[in-house]
Amino acid sequence: MTDGCVKYPSVFVVDGGTGFPPPLPPKPGQTRIRNQRNRLIQNILLVLVCLALFGLFVEGIFIYSLHAKANHNDTAQSNSLEPKTDALKGGRDKEHVKKKPKQQTSLHPSKPLAHLAAGDTKPQKDGIMKWRDVQNSTYELEYNDGKLIVQKDGFYYVYSKLSYTADGTSFIQMVQWSTSRYLNKPITLLRYSRRNSKPVQKDTLRSSYLGGIFHLYKGDAVYVEVKDGSAIRLHDAAENAFGMFML
Repeated sequence: MTDGCVKYPSVFVVDGGTGFPPPLPPKPGQTRIRNQRNRLIQNILLVLVCLALFGLFVEGIFIYSLHAKANHNDTAQSNSLEPKTDALKGGRDKEHVKKKPKQQTSLHPSKPLAHLAAGDTKPQKDGIMKWRDVQNSTYELEYNDGKLIVQKDGFYYVYSKLSYTADGTSFIQMVQWSTSRYLNKPITLLRYSRRNSKPVQKDTLRSSYLGGIFHLYKGDAVYVEVKDGSAIRLHDAAENAFGMFML
């Protein structure tokens, strides 16, 4: 039989693993979640890199400032060791360098004031004490015939001290105020009165002091008036004083 003589090619069957089930498809939204996670990680890494670069920048500025400060201190120290003037550089053989004397500047008080000492004469019939400016201490106040004339409105402390002998029966000292507001009639601001009830030893010395605060106006006059001016002792200027100053 011809069929028994025919040769057929060998046939090989390869198993492709079709026995395993196909892979499952990805879950809905899983790819989007993975992308968001990767993007978040990238952003975090970018922020960390920026912080690291900023830290390096700040450190560089700090190091530069330290070097600049050190160089400035070295320069200042070297300049302090060098001679300051040409006279010291070229004249080291000179032991002394002449310095210009400092000019004295006159100081003025911040507010009006005056301090006067008793003059050379005792009060006359009007009883008004005469004074003199021993230390040129009158500032923004005018002195005229025993009276201090106010130049600025304000509160003033007015004072007066007198030294006298107690030989007489009494001694009266007054600080008087004259102002155009009251037709320039004298008004007593302060008063001291002392009477001798018993005879006292001859040339017995006493002193009186008056002081107070008053509101005065420009043009007002303040002065000291005494009764029995012959008892005033003028031997020491420090024992008799009259003055005022603005508060």
